[in-house]
Amino acid sequence: MRLELATFPVRDVQFGSQIAFNKGTLTVNKDELIKLILEDKRVSLADLDVAFPGEKTRIVKIHDAVEPRVKVSGPGCVFPGILGPVETVGEGTTHALSGITVMPSAEYRPTILSGTEARSAGIVDMWGPGALLTPFGATINLVLMVKLVDGVSELEAHEAIQSAEFRVARRLAEATRNLAPERVEAFELSICDPSLPRVVYILTCLTEWHQAAHSGIAYYGFPIRESLPTLIHPNELLDGAITVDARRGGGVHTTTWIWMTHPIVLELLRRHGKQLNFLGVILQRTRFETEFGKQVSATCASQMARLLGAEGAAITRIVTSGNNFVDVMLTVQALEKKGIKTVFLTPEWGGKDGNELPLVFYVPEATAMVSTGSF
Repeated sequence: MRLELATFPVRDVQFGSQIAFNKGTLTVNKDELIKLILEDKRVSLADLDVAFPGEKTRIVKIHDAVEPRVKVSGPGCVFPGILGPVETVGEGTTHALSGITVMPSAEYRPTILSGTEARSAGIVDMWGPGALLTPFGATINLVLMVKLVDGVSELEAHEAIQSAEFRVARRLAEATRNLAPERVEAFELSICDPSLPRVVYILTCLTEWHQAAHSGIAYYGFPIRESLPTLIHPNELLDGAITVDARRGGGVHTTTWIWMTHPIVLELLRRHGKQLNFLGVILQRTRFETEFGKQVSATCASQMARLLGAEGAAITRIVTSGNNFVDVMLTVQALEKKGIKTVFLTPEWGGKDGNELPLVFYVPEATAMVSTGSF
């Protein structure tokens, strides 16, 4: 699978009578996009605005963020299973508008008011110290302000918000279809020097309990619930095969933008055939409810890595859930016991003053840990 990712950096956004891209300036037809959003009858009101880095603006009620992309060749579409049929993506050519996000700010009447299943939202400051706390403080953000009709379920709210942001993002990227990109990168897991270290990336994803409206993470639009680890091609992430619960893309929850622009996946792809042999991505659902489930998942992920011939593994988690931490630690242990040297990247929960115990669970095999900071 070979994917060419063609990048068009966006340096300015203006509203105008058409949707067009020219020399770094994206022109947006607000009326056309609002009409597109309102095609979904679950949306009662819609509007758009733009927030630029450095301006004194705070964006609130953020439920997700996405980078505009469109497939111009190859099978499938961006966000497969949501904007089109389920078809394996990660091949051909994909155009991306970099430096800009489509960010839904949504209002609806929730039916779940508390607990881990309840909706949540984030904020982004475009200026001051708050802008440094998120990558979105440095991007141009096209904010979709939508209000949903009364009576929608939690799952319908997710679907409506996600549909709006994905369709708008794809429509914007369509403006580049016949243009020459500023940069093109080609990604494939080609056969390479057998002496290079064989490395697999285990991408863990925190999921909600099985009775939740959405598990939090979806693969080809299908929420991951009781599934065991799944081997995927890293190029699939670049075409939007992994998406999130669009009710909860704020705070400590991930956004679709993060999965599409995943820095570790991109860095491993860039180093493939040069410094290492990248074998692929193992997508591992975490937060099993029982110790037995955690052990089975850890055994499955480590055995999959061994069958791939991995000599080394990188494993990451994004949030500080203690339940999730146990799953990942057991996976580190299982990998090391199979002779696969493992690096574990994780955030810590140090508490308000940084004095709380950051490791809620530990195994002696975890000898190569990297902290990504304390929440």
